[in-house]
Amino acid sequence: MKSASLKSWQGTTAVIGVDWGDSGKGRLIDDLATRADTVARYSGGSNTGHTIENDLGSFKFHIIPSGILNSKAKCLIGRNVAVNLQSLTLEMADLDKKGISYENLIIDENASLTMPWHMLRDGLSESMRREKIGTTKNGVGPTYADRTERVGLLVKDLISEDFKQKLDREIEIQNKFFNLKLNAAVILKTYQKHTEKIKPYIGRTIPYLKNSIKRGKNVLFEGAQGWLLDIDAGTYPFVTSSNPGIVGIARSFDLHPSAINNVIGITKAYTTRVGAGPMPTKISGEIASVIVTKGAEIGTTTGRVRDPGWLDLVLIREAIDANGINAMAVTKLDVLTGFKTIKVAIRYKNKKSGKLVDFVSLDSESIKNYQPVYKEFPGWKEDIRSIRNFQSLPKNAKTYIKTIENELKVPVKFISVGPKRGEVIYV
Repeated sequence: MKSASLKSWQGTTAVIGVDWGDSGKGRLIDDLATRADTVARYSGGSNTGHTIENDLGSFKFHIIPSGILNSKAKCLIGRNVAVNLQSLTLEMADLDKKGISYENLIIDENASLTMPWHMLRDGLSESMRREKIGTTKNGVGPTYADRTERVGLLVKDLISEDFKQKLDREIEIQNKFFNLKLNAAVILKTYQKHTEKIKPYIGRTIPYLKNSIKRGKNVLFEGAQGWLLDIDAGTYPFVTSSNPGIVGIARSFDLHPSAINNVIGITKAYTTRVGAGPMPTKISGEIASVIVTKGAEIGTTTGRVRDPGWLDLVLIREAIDANGINAMAVTKLDVLTGFKTIKVAIRYKNKKSGKLVDFVSLDSESIKNYQPVYKEFPGWKEDIRSIRNFQSLPKNAKTYIKTIENELKVPVKFISVGPKRGEVIYV
């Protein structure tokens, strides 16, 4: 475990999920944001959920960057975020109740709006499919589809003089082509109210971000979901509609990956997945039940129970290579306390030929032809939640983390041993 601690990070740092998401990005951002001058959310929409617990309370964010709890940091919602105003204003209202300021928020004027028809279309599409994708039905997919088609409304349209005309025309199209029964007057009234709330925070994020980097400020990029759900690289079609990896930063902020000093890959000490799609290391039975209960594996956005599995280093290795990861964060190590045996997948084996491979395509059909090859470890019984030093961890827990490092060839720099801010080991 070499190089400087993340506790004293400087420059530009990105946090990227190297799994199927739900890996604790919010709590890591909350920790790292105490050193940030700018926190920039670059992908996803209200289909994502970041949960934070600290001395200010418990928070669940979907659109607002998790760094908002640092009152000194400017928080940016980037161009490639799908902005659901209902979700955003509810998050603002929750912060209002708790006395937390969001005056440092900037919402990019060119971000796409997730509108009521996007959510309707999302639900209708999923209900008609024989094989479900597992969408959250928050309308994010249709939002990105409209952006790709070069149609749909942007945040800046909310404050344009002809917003009503644009809205009326869009509703006319949606009602005609998708057989919806949208009421233009009701939607206009709702969005006028939303606009009143967010208008002071609409701006241009890219000039602000680039100026911050030019001035040598600490900039923290907050991803959403995980690279295995990437629209291009993930287990298609069981993926999200954006780029959770390093590419997403470029799409949102016109910033080349070479400008990012630290790229932190984050995963749990085990694997989870919610929704449909292949998951080679999926487990069931009593062990799965214990992980779900101890790890509180319930989706922040959907309320769905996540499927647990052993840590899949085969897929994580590929995510590291594709995103230029130079440090790892492992969360929820404490959840594995008490297991007699712990496994990690280090290779795959072809079910027919028996041939061992390091990686197969993330295509969902290809993965079905392989099964994981595991390395097994003895577990530990000691309570580790109060430990703040790597050397103080139980011997078997240290062996587990060191094996992850050795297999991935990347140092583990952050280990969470509990859900709250501070319940962490910086290495």
